[in-house]
Amino acid sequence: MTTEIRTWPELVATAGSPAKARVLVQHREWWQVCRGAYAPWHHGDGPQVRLAALRRLLPPGVAVSHRSALWLLGLDVLGGHLDVTAPRGRSVRARAGLRTHIAQLGDEELCLLDGLLTVSAARAVVDVARSEALVEAVAVVDAVLRAGHATVPGLLASLDAAAGLRGVRTARAAVGHAEPRSESPQESRLRMQLVLGGVPRPVAQHDVYGPSGHVGRADLWLDGLVLEFDGREVHLEPGVFAQERRRQARLLELGLEVRRFTAADLFRRSRADLCAEVHRAVEQAAGRSRPLLRSGPDTLPAPRCRPVAVLGRALAA
Repeated sequence: MTTEIRTWPELVATAGSPAKARVLVQHREWWQVCRGAYAPWHHGDGPQVRLAALRRLLPPGVAVSHRSALWLLGLDVLGGHLDVTAPRGRSVRARAGLRTHIAQLGDEELCLLDGLLTVSAARAVVDVARSEALVEAVAVVDAVLRAGHATVPGLLASLDAAAGLRGVRTARAAVGHAEPRSESPQESRLRMQLVLGGVPRPVAQHDVYGPSGHVGRADLWLDGLVLEFDGREVHLEPGVFAQERRRQARLLELGLEVRRFTAADLFRRSRADLCAEVHRAVEQAAGRSRPLLRSGPDTLPAPRCRPVAVLGRALAA
């Protein structure tokens, strides 16, 4: 459904006078999305409505950026506000729910998404990584790479373009920790907690084979130790729960150690405690004979998307 947005002058023209327009707002037939932009009552508040308002209000040259740009690409990473980046010398009127950044962006860092000027996925990732904690930044980097909206060379080029900006060193560290095979943000967070706690970097999405064929992909793998992150669906859906338990039984039959973690482990346990458990599991797995373990082809699907063409490339074509 197309979101209908009207500016204040348009609402006044619809109502017939400023007084009648104010009555429409007071009676909640129209509501103020942000200063100067109004939506009909049946459009509830949400990112889509706010972006539609920005499309009407943002001056030329101002681009949607940071997590908001990645959300436009379909990634579930939107925060509690919308981010835009304006070129130096261009002012953007303050509006509720809108955070403005200032940066000089070239055509190689800008693209058009649904008619809206947006920073490239690579630049959005760099800006997120410059301003957020390392673990969260890596989770965003992994999600973008896994989806295919950016590549590691593209991220490195955006890092070079952002040289000298605050936080670029942290962004480089995040890209250095990136794992394009990671299949969920929680998986990325678990991997990073372990790496930062001194555990050797696990292999992401490692295929496990036995005599009867493919057993499954381990979220994280450390020389015979399978580390799995369980989302809520594993506990709430009987079919999924039973399937996961059968899979775990097959892993144990191959002589593998298995450890399962949840959000409570990530957010309520200390990093030291979490890593101590994994170190103990690594010791238990070390040196164990696994005659039934087999190797086989990689089953991880290729990224589903490609980077959106930037303005510079489109103009060159």
